This record gives sequence, C-alpha cells and structure tokens, in this order.
Amino acid sequence: MKERVARGTLGRRGGRIAAVGAMGAAAVVLAVTPAFAKGSATLNVSPGTVKVGGAVHVTGQGDSDALRYGQFCAQQRAGAHGAWKTVKCGKIVEIDGAEAKVDVKVKAHKRGDLQFRGVLYGVDGPHGGHPYADIHTDVKTVHVR
Repeated sequence: MKERVARGTLGRRGGRIAAVGAMGAAAVVLAVTPAFAKGSATLNVSPGTVKVGGAVHVTGQGDSDALRYGQFCAQQRAGAHGAWKTVKCGKIVEIDGAEAKVDVKVKAHKRGDLQFRGVLYGVDGPHGGHPYADIHTDVKTVHVR
C-alpha cells in the first residue's frame, strides 16, 4: 500500500512540475514576442491625368494605436526619384477621438509625373514638437501632359 501512495505522490508532483514549466515557457514567449500597434493611413489623389496648370486634389487620413497625438501630411516629388517635399499638413489631433486628416489642391506646373504619398506623424503634444514618422501610404502617381 505504501508503494501506491509514493507513486501517486510522485505522479502529482510530476504533473505540477510540468504545469509550472509550461506556464514559465508561456511567460517567456509572451515577454519575447513583440507587440504590434494597429494603424492605417490612406491617400486619395484625383484625377490620374491632368493638363499643365491643372489642379490635383489630394486627401488623406490616418490613425495609429501607437500614437496619442498625430498629424497627417501630404508629400510630393517630381518623377520617381528625388526628395519628398511636404505640400500640406493637417491639424494635430488626439488620435483617441479622431483621425488625422489632410485636404489640399496642388497645381501641376510642368509635364511629367508627380508622385504623392501621405505620412502620419506622431508628435509630443497637442501643440506639436518632435515629429516622427509612424506610417507611410503607398505612392500615387499623376501624369501631367
């Protein structure tokens, strides 16, 4: 009879050790796995083709769980290479309550392609300070003829 009690106790201890080990392994996996914030940004550009001197309407919006305050900016460049230049930035908003937005019309000055993208910036507070890029949209191309 003593032999059965000893085996039963050992069996329970083994189960406890296995359970504690599994919980420890799960805690390590959770600590090592990176957390990803949810966010999105979209940019709309119209029309797709415009004459020289015509206007291109650019609108965009974005939000991110990683930000408390954000600002959405529209950027453009001529051709497919070169530096991006900020065309306009929207108001700084508290991301909890609203999306950051931008709405601007850009005049096409010369023939070729104009590329646009949107950038959601995180800022330190409701009045700005130390912007950092959080999300970039896909590039949209407008043909100027």
